[in-house]
Amino acid sequence: MIRKTIKTVKEGTFCVQLPNKSQQGMPMPTGSGFFISPDGWFVTAAHVITENGAADGVQRSDIDQAWLMKERDGIGPGSMCQFVKLEHVFPEYDFALLHVDFDKNSNKEWLKGRSDFPYVKVSTRQLEMGEPVYSFGYPLSTGGAEKKGAMTVGQTQLSPRLTSAIVASNLDKTQMIMTGSDPKHYVLDKALNYGNSGGPIIASETGNVHALCSRFQPVFVPQAHLKDQNGQIPHVMMPSLYGVVSSLNNAPIIALLKSLGVPVTSE
Repeated sequence: MIRKTIKTVKEGTFCVQLPNKSQQGMPMPTGSGFFISPDGWFVTAAHVITENGAADGVQRSDIDQAWLMKERDGIGPGSMCQFVKLEHVFPEYDFALLHVDFDKNSNKEWLKGRSDFPYVKVSTRQLEMGEPVYSFGYPLSTGGAEKKGAMTVGQTQLSPRLTSAIVASNLDKTQMIMTGSDPKHYVLDKALNYGNSGGPIIASETGNVHALCSRFQPVFVPQAHLKDQNGQIPHVMMPSLYGVVSSLNNAPIIALLKSLGVPVTSE
């Protein structure tokens, strides 16, 4: 099933690159994101575009300098976009909605002959436990920059990756009091890597997007053999088997998308 839908998902998913002060201000990979409409609405995780990497952190002031990048396919550079504007953020859902100006990007080689962006359709259907899904994004992508005389030379290495999983649960954690307005999450039986953040979670059967990559659940493993003289035992953090993803079917998100004319299905 994945092979039937991955082409569309790959076309609509990009690596999000933002200026990095430690790399001469050159844009470097910070996460993933995906188009959800032909007219340029683009989703990523809220924590990808904050100063401290937290969903409720201070939003970066340089998002208009972002580049959306893809790996090259054959000869020449890969697909890319500029002219990105942050429009809406819901920190409680780790959701950020950006808009990319098509007209200003239409001179890019990969968009020649097109009148719109490739995109993945949003679905409001509730995913079921055990249902196969997959993620596509740019984890472990790297970059660097250096001064060469008066010129700054930067380069990035993208790592496009597909990760298949099943829905392990449609509930992150229980609370003493739970309501229908609590943020909706899914838990997957695979941990997602740094850089997957903001990428789509796709139903394998349909190719529609149901959620975005948000975080993994770490496990702190005690290392008793390294106990110090005071009896303190250090712990090593390891990614667990589980990734937590934020559902797009949270009422405020769906209401916003529909008001903007974003294609939404209930399949």
